[in-house]
Amino acid sequence: MGLFGRKGNNAEKNEENKQESVGIKYPFFTLLVEEVLSMTSTEVSVIGNVRGDLIEEGQELFLLGRNQKSIKTRAVRIEDTLMSKMPKAEVGENVSVVLQGLRQGDVDKYDVLSTVNSLEAEEDASTEAVNPYLTGMLREAKRLQEDKDFMGRIMENIATEAKFLSPCMHQPGNEGDESKVGVALLRGKDGKNYLTAFTDSHELELMDDLPEKMIQPIDFTRIMIIANQAPVDGLLINPKTEGFVITRTLLDALNMHKRKLNSHIREQKLDPKQPIMLAVPKEENMPQDLFDALCEHMKKEPRILRAWYGLMVFPKEETKSHLIIIDTLEEVPEVFGGIGDTARPFLNDMPLNMQSFAKVGQMTENLKLFYERTEDIVV
Repeated sequence: MGLFGRKGNNAEKNEENKQESVGIKYPFFTLLVEEVLSMTSTEVSVIGNVRGDLIEEGQELFLLGRNQKSIKTRAVRIEDTLMSKMPKAEVGENVSVVLQGLRQGDVDKYDVLSTVNSLEAEEDASTEAVNPYLTGMLREAKRLQEDKDFMGRIMENIATEAKFLSPCMHQPGNEGDESKVGVALLRGKDGKNYLTAFTDSHELELMDDLPEKMIQPIDFTRIMIIANQAPVDGLLINPKTEGFVITRTLLDALNMHKRKLNSHIREQKLDPKQPIMLAVPKEENMPQDLFDALCEHMKKEPRILRAWYGLMVFPKEETKSHLIIIDTLEEVPEVFGGIGDTARPFLNDMPLNMQSFAKVGQMTENLKLFYERTEDIVV
C-alpha cells in the first residue's frame, strides 16, 4: 500500500509558513517529571531528562498533565545531578528545574514540562495538531515501558484527548456521487498494516519522500472507525522517532474502556404519563449551527445513518426541549454521548432529548430530516 513518494518544494515552503504562523520551533523541549522536590513552601523543583531541545534559565514553560492541565511557569534555576547551577541544559542531560510560582501540590509525577502549550495550534485546528504532553511521554516510552502507571497515562491520553495528523487521499466516485476518502496504510516489516498517526507537522515531515497527499486530523474515535472498516493491524505513532505501536487487540481494549467511561450518557427514557407535543420550527428559526455541527460529527461516525430534528413541548410544565431521533446501526452509549457532546454548545440552555429510531420511528413522520449518510471510508 504505497504511502511514501517524493515531496515537492512547494509543500516544504507551505510547511515552513505554517510552523511560523503557529509560532512553534521544532523539535520543541519537553521534560517528563520523574521526581518532585519541595524546597520551601513557595518553591518546587522537578527532576527529569531534557528532550527535544535545550532549556535555558529564565525560559518560559508550561506544566502539562492529565485532563488538559496547563499551568504557565518559568525555569527559575537549572541544576545538574551534583546540584551545580547551569545556565542551560542540553538534550539528554538529567537536570533539576526550579519552577516559578508553583508549589509541590501543583505538580504530579509524569507531568510534562514543555515550551509549547497544548492549545498552541488553535489558530488552525482543522489541519494542525500539537500534543506536547503526549510527545513528552512518548519520548520516554521505551525506557519506561514496564511502568504500568506511566503507560496507562499514555493510553488514557491517546483514547481521550490526543489529536493526530494522518495522510489520506480523495478517491473519485461515479458521476454524481460524492468522492470518498482513501486511508493510507503503512506495511511494516512484520507484514502487518498500520494506520500512521503523527503528533505534529514536524513528525510528519520526518518521513522521507512523503507525497503531496491530503492530511486529515484524526482522534481516537476516528481511528476506531477506520480500524473497523479497513484491514488495520495496529496504530503506529511517529514512525521516524518514537515508533510507538498500539496493536489491534490493545486498540479494541482501549475502545471498550472508553465505552465504559461514556456509559453515563445514554438515550433518554420517555415518560408515557407525561403529555407531549411535537413541533418543527419555521425554516427561518431552524438551529442551523446545531445542524452543521452535528452533520460534521455524524459524517465521522459510520454507525449513524439518519437523524431527525424537532421540538418536544410539554404543556403541563410549559417547557420545551430539542428532540433528535437517530437511526443507528448500533445502539451504544458512546453514539448518544458523542452527539450530546457535539450539540451542547448550540443548545442555548434548552434541554436535549435523544431517541432511537428503532423505538420511536413513527415520531419522525413530520420532523425534519437533517442528516442522511451518503459516503463511506475506503482503503
